[in-house]
Amino acid sequence: MKLEEFARESRATHKGDKSGVPIVGLEHLIPQEIKFSGYDVDTENTFTKTFKKGQILFGRRRAYLKKAAIADFDGICSGDITVIEAIPGKVDPLLLPFIIQNDKFFDYAVSRSAGGLSPRVKWEHLKDYEFDLPPIEEQRILADKLWAAYRLKESYKKLLTATQEMVKSQFIEMYYNTHNKQTLES
Repeated sequence: MKLEEFARESRATHKGDKSGVPIVGLEHLIPQEIKFSGYDVDTENTFTKTFKKGQILFGRRRAYLKKAAIADFDGICSGDITVIEAIPGKVDPLLLPFIIQNDKFFDYAVSRSAGGLSPRVKWEHLKDYEFDLPPIEEQRILADKLWAAYRLKESYKKLLTATQEMVKSQFIEMYYNTHNKQTLES
């Protein structure tokens, strides 16, 4: 099934005051991460493309960087980001981020990118990407499992960070105690 059969590009634009509206640029999308949390507010920009919570932000510029993530909030984004949304009843919206954020999709996008130093891929090329979708009931089960695995991965990352901080703290304490003891004995 082609991507255009279960997802579409959102071309909504923002009109009016941008005060307090989250602004997402390519720099906020983290390579190979399915979520992002960074954004700017009240910065000078020419962005007018809007996105809604649950839509996918796909970095169409330099697709080889593998930047695509699901939005947890509404906002405005760069024109170098394609906003993709699930077609209701065709694909589970929680499965779509995993379909987009995968190596085969990025390989497909890169092979259809055009341009020299800063290649870009258009929705017109992405929409022909083919993917075998199971029935919607199976999609929900698969999405639940993938999000559980994602949460587990994030928990491990937090645990690793906490462990690194603890080791660093222990090292500093040991060094400090050894150094002070030697200084006092001299």
